[in-house]
Amino acid sequence: MIKLLIVEDEPLERVALRKIIGREFHNIEILEDAKNGTEAIEMAKTQQPNVILMDIRMPESTGIEAQKKIIQFLPNVKCIIITAYNDFIYAQEAIKYGVIDYLLKPAKPQEIKNAIEKALSLNSKLDRNHTTNIFENNSTQQILMEVISYIKQNYKHELRLTEVATMVHLNPQYFSRLFKKELGTTFTDYVTKLRIEEAKTLLKESNLPIYRIAVDLGFSDAAYFSKVFLKYEKESPLEFKKRHEHFEKKRLLSN
Repeated sequence: MIKLLIVEDEPLERVALRKIIGREFHNIEILEDAKNGTEAIEMAKTQQPNVILMDIRMPESTGIEAQKKIIQFLPNVKCIIITAYNDFIYAQEAIKYGVIDYLLKPAKPQEIKNAIEKALSLNSKLDRNHTTNIFENNSTQQILMEVISYIKQNYKHELRLTEVATMVHLNPQYFSRLFKKELGTTFTDYVTKLRIEEAKTLLKESNLPIYRIAVDLGFSDAAYFSKVFLKYEKESPLEFKKRHEHFEKKRLLSN
């Protein structure tokens, strides 16, 4: 049975979506609704949905922010954004984080049905492990979503553009141009930024030494890690950690 999670802060919207899905699909279990991004993350952890219908602008955490976190522990979930905001920036962000469709409110029942059928089709292909079939329709967006999902699962290890291009059956030079055109950044830059963001989290939330963080995130050594970190954050890892500790102490004292 396919499990589907609705994430929407408007009660009437949740009811309408439930009616449409219940009428059109008999092989889907609709989980308890999430009313904001924080609830969506917790529900995704405990219920492990296959498909998520997600609003963008909600209390506590946006749909994009929630999906960004969900895909880290549930990389194969198929997310469909439903929003009142026709914003290219949102759509571009959505592609980065594994969203398979982007519907504008008020979405027609047929549009919702089509999007869910697309999610079910992708889920079925993944379950059968027919990875090659996913790319046979030459869908640029679909290829990028699969590539990004793979990167997010493996960015702590060595990732070579040529190997990823081969995985999706594309010429490396063409794949490199396609990646830059669609995402506005190079393959290497994208992977590096993921590593730097994870490094910032570890520097703030753990007591791991800098050399250990560097090795764990796939950098060759601490010196190279510090050089790259300085390039992206305009301060060294040690300076970043000390600055965060300083602000945290001030915050605790003020409370």
